[in-house]
Amino acid sequence: MYISSLRIRNFRNFLSSKFMFKKGVNTVLGENGSGKTNALFALRLLLDESLPRNITKLRDSDFCRNLDDWKGHWIVISVDFEELSSHEGCQILKHDTGHMDNSEKGTLTFYFRPCLRVRQALFEANGNADLSQQVIDDIKIDDYEPIFTGRANADFLCDKAYSELVGDFDNLVFPDPNNQDFKAYGVKLSPLHEEVSFTFVKALRDVVSDLKNYRNSPLIALLKGLESEISDEDSENITTLVSDLNNTISELDEIKQVSSGIQNTLHKTVGYTFSPIIDIESSLPSELDKLLQKLSLTVGDNYVDGYSGDLNELSLGGANLIYVALKLLEYERKQEADKAAQFLVIEEPEAHIHTHIQKTLFENHAINKTQVFLSTHSTHISSVAKISEMNILGLDESKVDVFQPATNLNPIECGRIERYLNATRSTLLFAKGVLLVEGEAELILIPALVKKVLGISLDELGISLISMDSAFFEHISNLFHSNRIRKHCAIITDFDTSITKLPADKTKDNEYLRSCRNSQESGVIRKRKLDEHTKDNPYIEAFYAQHTFEVDFLIADNVVEAVEVLESIYNKKAYIKKSKALLEDKGVDVYGKEILRLADKVGKGWLSLLITECVSSETYIPKYVIDAIAFSCGNKLAPQVIYKMCKYRLINPMPAFKDKDKPKQFFADNKDDINACIVEFTKQCPDDDLSYLIGLLDR
Repeated sequence: MYISSLRIRNFRNFLSSKFMFKKGVNTVLGENGSGKTNALFALRLLLDESLPRNITKLRDSDFCRNLDDWKGHWIVISVDFEELSSHEGCQILKHDTGHMDNSEKGTLTFYFRPCLRVRQALFEANGNADLSQQVIDDIKIDDYEPIFTGRANADFLCDKAYSELVGDFDNLVFPDPNNQDFKAYGVKLSPLHEEVSFTFVKALRDVVSDLKNYRNSPLIALLKGLESEISDEDSENITTLVSDLNNTISELDEIKQVSSGIQNTLHKTVGYTFSPIIDIESSLPSELDKLLQKLSLTVGDNYVDGYSGDLNELSLGGANLIYVALKLLEYERKQEADKAAQFLVIEEPEAHIHTHIQKTLFENHAINKTQVFLSTHSTHISSVAKISEMNILGLDESKVDVFQPATNLNPIECGRIERYLNATRSTLLFAKGVLLVEGEAELILIPALVKKVLGISLDELGISLISMDSAFFEHISNLFHSNRIRKHCAIITDFDTSITKLPADKTKDNEYLRSCRNSQESGVIRKRKLDEHTKDNPYIEAFYAQHTFEVDFLIADNVVEAVEVLESIYNKKAYIKKSKALLEDKGVDVYGKEILRLADKVGKGWLSLLITECVSSETYIPKYVIDAIAFSCGNKLAPQVIYKMCKYRLINPMPAFKDKDKPKQFFADNKDDINACIVEFTKQCPDDDLSYLIGLLDR
């Protein structure tokens, strides 16, 4: 059997979310703070016996912060099982959770809900809004109860079902708690910890202290019960040796002198009548089970020098690996028991672990029969994960969405995407927005333009810029869809309109004109395909340079930057002078041809790198690039981010605006009203690139 889905309602940062899982390894990806830990903890609440028994008594802070008020609401966490067979290990689990429809499916649900008294009071107050609100206002967290049920078939993620079974909080109407629909809520049962094997490997942060801590050390967990496997003869010999050692230590003259000194001091201080009797004895435990718990690890970083010492001497990465190894050994021991299923949950294994080890750890468990749940924000792990086994968390204005990137994609399409997602490109899985570009010219120059002109990096905007090497736009952008990753993906490419006028009769083309015509025809075909591909998909859109990226960069009035790089390309002044004249020509057929010649001469990537060294706050960003950036942000940016860009523009040279005293003074006088400052900036600097960007945003 395996877990096919996890459904969470109102728990921590999950208002209403569903995770879909497969057999084998399942990866939960997401940026920091998106809820990866909370998702795994929800799974643990249902199945992890290592958690304290009172852990299910949640706190008010465990309710989703997107609720207007937690009082009266329920936290509902459900896992759905598949392939509950008649195997002996599954029988109890199937009996308790299996649906009564002759299928091999089951559901285990955890509810954290108001107790019967409160639910009864809410029901009796129906029709009296003031009384209902008073009951809700009086609810305390101690009025809540945790329960587990099996076989529930209600979908609490559905708002209609939630209103009917929990309560309609808009109209203050609540169901009768004495007329429970057991088919919907499920049948109450005890936790099912004993029926499954569950091993949790937590995020590796302060491992050394955990390895030394009696309660947390996985070594102690492995040593418990080991005494039963030691022969009686060995056990008796060890006990005798420890007893003799205790006696020997206790009888040492030096020990006796300290003991006698303490006793004499007490006699002198309080007298013989009130003085307690003091002695010092060695108290190493002679019981074998207690003695084994005193064992500790000695470690070394490698086999080269053979040195082995205390845990504190080990590198953090080495300690993490030892911790993981101990937990995996604990997991292997649990596999020997005849359980209904084995689950291995690993939280962020990438912390302090080398890249190659991350991949090895992941790939080794990918072939294991046990169902594995692994959370990560490692691009190296995500680059070898299958998108069909991913759940991606997206965080938008404190709201979490869960995406399954392979939904409705066939295996061939998934395979193409997986082969292309290397460690660099897989950053698009974590980004808030994505820019797909043709090649290295855009990859090098666009980030520099944004940073120099707007004063903020693409990373700060949450945008991942991915070079597609002139291919695969359709395949990769397929990930972004209302059924898959609900984030915005902008495609930046060239329309390749000829920079020179083409004769109506193509037979009159010379070699250069033929090349221009072929590029233009390819651009028309490319645009037609991309427009068809992006049609009816609100999450992807293509943005085109009228000609090519290099030519449109000059069209945006950036000839100065192009001329500045000539000295890095030529040594002879005559060549520089000739090229400068061509670049400064007014005709696109002239300067366009020259910039493309330079790109061909030194390489597009190298030319872009040279231009980045000349880019400044006075450079213009081509409008279609700004359009793409706005789209990839979902046409939304936080006011604080926009305000930061406005301030940057005002303290740096701006090509379209010279007198900045007036907006500067306004910013100084209204620094607590950033929205007013943004409006003033656009009013005073209407032709600035930033004002153009702000105009594209939904504010």
